[in-house]
Formats: sequence, C-alpha cells, structure tokens
Amino acid sequence: MKYYVLKTINDGATVKVNKKFTSRDKAIDYAFTYFERVNYNDNLQVEDEYFVNGNKHNIEYVLNYYTRFRVERVQLAA
Repeated sequence: MKYYVLKTINDGATVKVNKKFTSRDKAIDYAFTYFERVNYNDNLQVEDEYFVNGNKHNIEYVLNYYTRFRVERVQLAA
C-alpha cells in the first residue's frame, strides 16, 4: 500500500500534516488550501520544484523564499 504525506514550511516553521493522501495531486491541493487559509493569500503559485536528495518520490514545491511544501510517497512493506 502506498500513500502520500505532506510537510509544509511557512516562515521557517515546519509542520507535518497529520493526514494521508491517496494521490500526490490531493496532497498538493490540500497544501494550497492550507496556505491560502494561513496566509490569507489566494494568489499562490509554484515557482520551482525539485527532487529532495534525488528521490523522485520526495518532491519539494517552492512557492516563494519563505513558503514551500514537500510531498513524499510512502510505501508500506507487503
């Protein structure tokens, strides 16, 4: 079984969202909803994205210098 987890970074504070997502897109949608609620800003867009440590299942999305989030795929052993 695989699922996705979300970590947000807002003004240097890292917050792990205690929720599992069935797809990367659902995690990304949740991240934008979270930042819109916290920052009261609905004009956010991804400026850059990159693989963390070269891992294609752990991607960091950069919104601006202080705001970013990571979506990582987790796979449980069968």
